[in-house]
Amino acid sequence: MNDDQLQALQIAREVDCEGELCPGPVLKSMEALGAVDAGEIVVLRTDLQVATENVKVAVETGGLAEVLGTRAADGIYFMYMKRL
Repeated sequence: MNDDQLQALQIAREVDCEGELCPGPVLKSMEALGAVDAGEIVVLRTDLQVATENVKVAVETGGLAEVLGTRAADGIYFMYMKRL
């Protein structure tokens, strides 16, 4: 998905992990995904690009979510995850 498509998605929950190192973003993302229904969208907000990589591996390997895409704006990364 491109940035416009990602921004147009209806978000069920946002996880703000700015300034947090792993495993914080992984744990918080998994917790947020566990709290929403299948098909709903959770967005991770982080200032560490490596956190998006770590979260993607964790949620997709665990079969918890599909990562729809990541966009960046002003040094902040927004990763969009669809709960499976």
